[in-house]
Amino acid sequence: METNESKTFKNNWRCLIAYLTMSLAHCQCGFSTTSISGFQAMVGFLSVYGHPDPKSKTGWNMGTTPQQLAASFVNFGTMIGILFAQPIGNYLGRRQGLWLASVVSVLGSGLQLKSSNVAGLYARRIIIGMSNGLFMTFAKAYTVESAPVHLKRGIISLYAVWISFGCLLGAVTNKFTEHIHTSWAYKIPLTCHIAIPSLLAVLLVFVPESPCWLLKSGKVGEARRSLAVLRDRTPAPDILEKEMFEMGICIEVQQERGKRSRYLNLDIWRGCSLRRTVLCLAVILSNSSSGIWLMLSYGTVVFQLAGIKQAFQASIYNNLANLLGTIIGLYLCSRMNRRTMLMTGHFVPALCMLGVAVSFTFDSEAGYARMVVLVLLIAHGFFYYAFSSVLSAPLCNELVSLRYQVVTTEIGTAINYVLAWLIAFTMPYFINPRELNWGPKVAYIWAAANVLTGCFFFFFLPETKGLTNEEVDDIFQNPRPASRAEGGKGG
Repeated sequence: METNESKTFKNNWRCLIAYLTMSLAHCQCGFSTTSISGFQAMVGFLSVYGHPDPKSKTGWNMGTTPQQLAASFVNFGTMIGILFAQPIGNYLGRRQGLWLASVVSVLGSGLQLKSSNVAGLYARRIIIGMSNGLFMTFAKAYTVESAPVHLKRGIISLYAVWISFGCLLGAVTNKFTEHIHTSWAYKIPLTCHIAIPSLLAVLLVFVPESPCWLLKSGKVGEARRSLAVLRDRTPAPDILEKEMFEMGICIEVQQERGKRSRYLNLDIWRGCSLRRTVLCLAVILSNSSSGIWLMLSYGTVVFQLAGIKQAFQASIYNNLANLLGTIIGLYLCSRMNRRTMLMTGHFVPALCMLGVAVSFTFDSEAGYARMVVLVLLIAHGFFYYAFSSVLSAPLCNELVSLRYQVVTTEIGTAINYVLAWLIAFTMPYFINPRELNWGPKVAYIWAAANVLTGCFFFFFLPETKGLTNEEVDDIFQNPRPASRAEGGKGG
């Protein structure tokens, strides 16, 4: 058990500084994703990679295939980055892995500054996506391994805030250049993409390697020194040695689980673990069913298709609402029941998406219809981030037993990114003026998806807030209707 002395700011300020350095990696992921998605709405970008089109709101269009590949290849690259992050991290470590991610990010952004054919654009988008996958994996791993126990949950939960803040930065940067009708409209934001990885690479010089990774690699002396730097506990070696001992126990447990991982992959689909696995996957995949990837991949384009003249400014409002929703959601997590939050986070966005689709169906040219689309799309993101997005990680940890948490969340995250890629790949068929030309009417799909997700949680998700691990185990070993499964105190 940690002493009160070990919990003071004086003893942990270096760890917090290291966390703020890691937060730049999450910020870069949001920044590059939103900024790049907005390029498709820029005349300067379309004049290079698109063609004139009188049917388009801007007079320019991008063919369906180039549009779907240009957007979806960022997600495809992210999947590649996450896939290779573990073997790279095992060899290089967390800090050098982040240096590699910074180099890949700068390379991807720098290469896009040179205009080329669409094939070159696709390759560069994949490189950007790969850097995002490396950034997210290494930054999160470093935080999980290095944060003090009493700060770990709070610090880890804040990564969503930094991603949302990065998205807001991307939207603001695009707004300042969208009026430029040359290639500099997107080259200036791409140049800005280089700033955060460059700053991160410099700050990493002053951040020690993850003590957990060093200990796992057999570098006990370096691990002890790294932990001493992060905790500032040189005068209290007994506390340091105790944490080193506990860290060693955790590594042994993880390695033992790793030896049995091939059996765990089957065990999660057996007995009462099956229900827990399905619920955990449903919580993770609710990210894809929410419709948020439509806005992340094509948000500014959707605003343009709705006839909103200040589409880039609308994107700023949208991302600001997402950021505020995330911050409020972190507050609500400790005060509301899980079931209530998740159902609110999907039923309300379902109504928002239905309102968007209906208003655009009946009178797409009316000024009030454009205002309705703007307000409801912003509300959709706010309610999703405030009531569903921030709850995903803690709820998955509550639903799945400690033995299966890693393998279950890895499977869920992998499937979610495949679906995110699929959404980005297929949406142009629905929204492009040269295809189905639904525009904002595509919201019908996401209204239905949110309703189905909310209904699933209503009928099958038990309340777990405030319950101990033993009480959660009892819920799944003695099945009862989800609506009758009561959580603990609070909320």
